[in-house]
Amino acid sequence: MGSVMKRKSGRTVIQWVDGSGRQRQETLPRNGKDGKPLTEKGAEREGRNRLVEYEGKARRQRQGLEPLPTASLDMLFHQLVDWWWESHGQALKSPAIRGFLKKHLSPKLGRLPLREVTTVKIEGVLTEKEARGELSGRSLNHLRGFMHNIYEFARKDGGPWAGRTNPVADVSRRKQEEPARNILTVPEFEPVLGKTPSTWRGPVATAVYGGLREGEIFGLLKADVDFDALELRVHRSWDAERTKDNKVARIPIVPQLVPFLREAMKSPGVFVFPKADGSMQPRKLRLGKFLRRAIAAAGLLGGYEHRCRAWRCGWREQRQDPTAPATCPRCGKPTAWSKPIPRHVRFHDTRHSFGTAVVRAAGTAVAQKALRHSDVRLTIHTYGHLDTKDVRAGLTGAFGTPSGTTFAGGADCTELQSTETSPGSTSWTASGTAGNQMESPATPRESRGRMMVGETGFEPATPWSRRAECRSARRGTGSPGVVSLRQHCGRRWRRFAYVGTASTGCDAVWCIGGAWRGASTADGS
Repeated sequence: MGSVMKRKSGRTVIQWVDGSGRQRQETLPRNGKDGKPLTEKGAEREGRNRLVEYEGKARRQRQGLEPLPTASLDMLFHQLVDWWWESHGQALKSPAIRGFLKKHLSPKLGRLPLREVTTVKIEGVLTEKEARGELSGRSLNHLRGFMHNIYEFARKDGGPWAGRTNPVADVSRRKQEEPARNILTVPEFEPVLGKTPSTWRGPVATAVYGGLREGEIFGLLKADVDFDALELRVHRSWDAERTKDNKVARIPIVPQLVPFLREAMKSPGVFVFPKADGSMQPRKLRLGKFLRRAIAAAGLLGGYEHRCRAWRCGWREQRQDPTAPATCPRCGKPTAWSKPIPRHVRFHDTRHSFGTAVVRAAGTAVAQKALRHSDVRLTIHTYGHLDTKDVRAGLTGAFGTPSGTTFAGGADCTELQSTETSPGSTSWTASGTAGNQMESPATPRESRGRMMVGETGFEPATPWSRRAECRSARRGTGSPGVVSLRQHCGRRWRRFAYVGTASTGCDAVWCIGGAWRGASTADGS
């Protein structure tokens, strides 16, 4: 609502918010419409009448009944940032966002009107900071993301940038290296919880078994815990009636979390994890230090710091080997020793630990639902910390163990021999593998199993083969047979079998390593 103010100079000023969300002021003239000086009551009456007119117009503009004022283009960029912060930004989890934006954007863009803040200028600011090394690629992408969100919020109906395109949308993202995350595995949850102080054991258990953020944990109400349905209703962050993603979600309660929640329900007040007097925990509380102490007490190490205790040497180095060198590499004195370093896990990394555990066990679809992500790419790239062992286990589960009909592999050379069992039928045996047989082409197709065809594998065969160019076929008649090819190289060459007649052979076969080896038919021709 607008207001009428009286200056020390005696002038009357009215103040209101226009349809674009910008705060406006207007100084009333000293004289009225009749040319006579306005009295104090007359000036206030005139100001009230103008406020009714201006606020009614602003309301119609916000409702889309009238076009927005073009004066919003004259709004300065720092005013847009302030408007966004007052309207939306201050409800975010970090109060440092505003200072981050002002520090890096105000010097170059702060005093520019919005019509002059273009994609080219925003790109130039980010490029300059990247060239000077002021910000990493990850921080530059965060800066770009905040600017994009500011303009997207201002593009809504009634905003100062309504109906216009977002100039940050065409600004390119910077390459960034994903930081190495130190997470906890599922077998490590219980040892860490056992070393956590009883006061904070419930919040840490809720983080690792529920994936909740710190603000969501301490904003959780007792009315949000449903033991009958085994669900948590997450809709608060600290004292704000919204979460980071502005969603209301129901999270299943796993059996491991139930005893911690039941114990926490005995506390006073309406919060699940309150202070001793029942009030909410302070925002400045950070559980990371308590978590890292528990990790150190549980013996979970991230490495060892090797250092020299000699005076004025100062040599130190981080290694995974716990054994310190006999002498210092710098001063040569036998004063080197090894110090264990606990694994550095932030409290937010418990959410990453939860997400990784769910991805490994149930897949990305379930993890996305449990973490309440709108985009599965965020679940995969940010919270799915899978390593080579996880990929190998997934591939083993997909393809299973090798069956008995496959060719035996190995780094050494294996000879494939053909054994004629009956006229018109030839069976294959691989030397060194008992009972590993593959029937000849004379066997019915439904009982052959998988056959090696062509150059690279199973059917369909490739229409061209490198071996075909060096194969000289002698056409004729004869009983069916199989060409025997000895792989004589010491490397892991792929085996190749040519199926033909007894009189069809190959005089020059080149293996993929470049070595030449002759081949003969099963009947020795």
